[in-house]
Amino acid sequence: VPGHGKMAVDIAYGGAFYAFVSAERLGLDICSAKTRDLVDAASAVTEAVKAQFQISHPESEDLSFLYGTIVTDGKDTYSEEPTTNICVFADEQVDRSPTGSGVTARIALQYHKGLLELNQTRAFKSSTTGSVFTGKAVREAKCGDFKAVIVEVSGQAHYTGTASFIVEDDDPLKNGFLL
Repeated sequence: VPGHGKMAVDIAYGGAFYAFVSAERLGLDICSAKTRDLVDAASAVTEAVKAQFQISHPESEDLSFLYGTIVTDGKDTYSEEPTTNICVFADEQVDRSPTGSGVTARIALQYHKGLLELNQTRAFKSSTTGSVFTGKAVREAKCGDFKAVIVEVSGQAHYTGTASFIVEDDDPLKNGFLL
């Protein structure tokens, strides 16, 4: 990873593929580092993974790409205390939450490593906003030839807006159009 040297990262899927790395491996503290520094480091990891590793989803080619990097506090062993992370995805966007698909992927990864048991609830905290999600692996499954787990995630969401669409009877394009 440019600026950080050679390192191993975990890649896990939970609705999207994420690279996972502890802030400490990047020379940062997840709770006190500037968000910009965390974003820059996560983006460097994302670009390095994309350049060096081909991601393939076993059932859907449309999902065969790295969505982003989740920088963690490195506390992956089960604890009743929340583990903290920041999710940097797409074009360097930062999720305001611990990230539902990211929590799903972290649970799957922790379960795979034997750090979490089925139905053992774990809390995940956003380093930027402090919001908390919980998650647990509820049963084993398969995805293609890979072992997988079904994960339940919960958290609190808030409305940020609404939209209304009106279709007028005399609109000649009310059913859409093709180019």
